[in-house]
Amino acid sequence: MPTVTPLSPTTAADPSAPATRTTSVARNALADNLDTFLSLLTTQLQNQDPLEPLETNQFVDQLTQFSELEQGVETNETLSSIASTLGADDRQADLNLLGTVVEAESEIFTLPDGENASFALEITSPSERAEVRIFDAGDNLLATFEVDGSVGRVDAGWDGSIEGGGRAGPGLYRAQVVAIGEDGTERLAGRTLTSGFVNEVRFENCETQLILHDGLTITSDEIRRVGLPSSS
Repeated sequence: MPTVTPLSPTTAADPSAPATRTTSVARNALADNLDTFLSLLTTQLQNQDPLEPLETNQFVDQLTQFSELEQGVETNETLSSIASTLGADDRQADLNLLGTVVEAESEIFTLPDGENASFALEITSPSERAEVRIFDAGDNLLATFEVDGSVGRVDAGWDGSIEGGGRAGPGLYRAQVVAIGEDGTERLAGRTLTSGFVNEVRFENCETQLILHDGLTITSDEIRRVGLPSSS
């Protein structure tokens, strides 16, 4: 069984750190510094020489700076509050996905016990020669079959047959559609789409995870289509 490293799509992580804690620390530090400044200012005014009073312009400038800083902190708090509200709305929208059938952009698909696996391909980079490659969890190449390399969406599937004979067991596998140039160069020709019934919604690490009925986990950002389950 050959071992072929799957092609890596260009993806960029976009982590978002919560700003509530940072804003709280900034406000506490600002309050402490302002209290210290006012205490020093009061002490200086009480002990100044009446014949040579202290210059007040510097004090006024510093008070102005503190005021601007406080406005900046309040702005951050307002933005954090808006972000929290939007996040709550997003969670409610994700909860509404329970019981629906979703199609998501994911290379991972499920091979059911005794049944064929079904997924879809969305060709975005046309090629005269394109093929689907099926890998197991260890990136071992299990099967390869050619597909039409024209741009568009096409339903595909895998009956579990392994190159060299035999059938793969039920579980999660990985599919990639690869374009092969005349010079032998390879590139991803498009996306793999998988679908399933949303059985559970989890909120972990500021991210929504949707657990499909076959155990596959996707994120709400990967969803491409949503529909109602078939009545049959």
